[in-house]
Amino acid sequence: MVRRFYRDSLVYVLPAALSSGMAFFLFPLYAHRFTPQEYGYLDLLLLTGTLIGFTVALEVYQAVGRYVTGEADEELRKSYASTGLLITAATYSIFFCVFELFAGPLTHVLLGAGAPTDLLRVATVWMCVQGLLSFTQSQLRWQLRAGPFATASAVNAIGTAGAAALFVFVFNLEVEGALLGQLAGSALGLLYVAFATRGTFAVRFHMDRCRELLRYSIPLVPSGMGVFLNLYADRLVIQHARSVGDVGIYGVGYRLAAIISLLLVGFQGAATPLILSGKDDPAIPGDIARIMRVFWALALSSFVVLSLLATPMLRLLAAPAYQSASRVVPFLVIASLFAGMYFFAPGLVIAKKTVTMAKLTALSGVANLALAILLVPPFGIVGAGIATAATSLLWFAALMRASQREYRVPHQWPRLLAALGVVVVFVGVSLLMLPADRSRALEPGLLAVRMALVAVGAALSVGLSLSEGDLGQGPARLAALVRGVGRRRQAA
Repeated sequence: MVRRFYRDSLVYVLPAALSSGMAFFLFPLYAHRFTPQEYGYLDLLLLTGTLIGFTVALEVYQAVGRYVTGEADEELRKSYASTGLLITAATYSIFFCVFELFAGPLTHVLLGAGAPTDLLRVATVWMCVQGLLSFTQSQLRWQLRAGPFATASAVNAIGTAGAAALFVFVFNLEVEGALLGQLAGSALGLLYVAFATRGTFAVRFHMDRCRELLRYSIPLVPSGMGVFLNLYADRLVIQHARSVGDVGIYGVGYRLAAIISLLLVGFQGAATPLILSGKDDPAIPGDIARIMRVFWALALSSFVVLSLLATPMLRLLAAPAYQSASRVVPFLVIASLFAGMYFFAPGLVIAKKTVTMAKLTALSGVANLALAILLVPPFGIVGAGIATAATSLLWFAALMRASQREYRVPHQWPRLLAALGVVVVFVGVSLLMLPADRSRALEPGLLAVRMALVAVGAALSVGLSLSEGDLGQGPARLAALVRGVGRRRQAA
């Protein structure tokens, strides 16, 4: 499994790298072309799309994954997948009608007075297409088809970037053009996935399967809301306590911190289906622990790089109005990491205790909202970053504790926590020593100092996180497990 895990991780990372590359192609262009208020509009609509993805389709895709992964009966797999697709299509149809009917008042609530209603109308169509793409593309993950999954992501990324550049910079459609680009990319991705998953779905609805799927997935909706509040309550509070322009500045900091998603997406994409397929193998918990230590080393190294180089990167990538976003990048990297590390705590998913997961996530989301309300008025966007980082870390700790009771993994917590503490202190002290002003961001001497500190921080991250043999142990054992899973499927 580990050999396949690392291979599939690379496959999942490649389209994510392409997607991030396309996003980075657009990011500086947007950050120079859009005012902070316009960037705030875009960020809030993308944020709304995330919320819709967590709620409207009732997280049915996760339930389908739980029931079809490792299932040998092809007809049963098709039955679950087809029923899930029809549920998803029905829920998005209802969502589309409601948002189109009430586009005016919803625009006022989401974006504030004076915002163009057409922005929400375009975004609504994109959200529906993206929802169908997310569901159908997830079937490729459950089938362990990393290659087609990666291709779909690449089609989406290239289509989005190309269309957005055309609409914004050729047709001068500004924020509406950026949203049309999102729609075009999602539509192209959906067309490809429809071809790649032919034979996976049928026009078939089973009430018994529907009940099973909804029984599993509905408790995940509050969990998804909690995830949403964990990640995005900060921007909602900034919008109401500060301004849409501050949301735009914060969003630029988030885009820079989101580079860490390259690391997360590879591990997430490869780990979940393989862990579920081999959950009964007694060697898997030890292998998960080894993989997590490697991830921890890479994650802390990425935290060092993004935190210490945020100031010069924003000097190059964004207009002067966005330079203060560098202050929130370290907090948002930490928040993104812990919010995305849930796959290292698989116990509740394996035990099908989605209600427990929902409670933990919902409580964490409410805590993030409360903390943001407390910290944003006095500290601005930095307060929002602190709130999001703190609650993401606490959520992961609570999730891991609950998971260990159901499916124990021998993580080396003293080593991992010591590495985290040392690296965070190192980054904090380094940032206090380095100037954050834009005028000195690209001075050669200061850049050399930053790079030296990055090298030291990365060395600390790797040295403190890894045990001897973490990079070498396990591939043969886990590869044998994957071959065994494949033989069982062929025999079925």
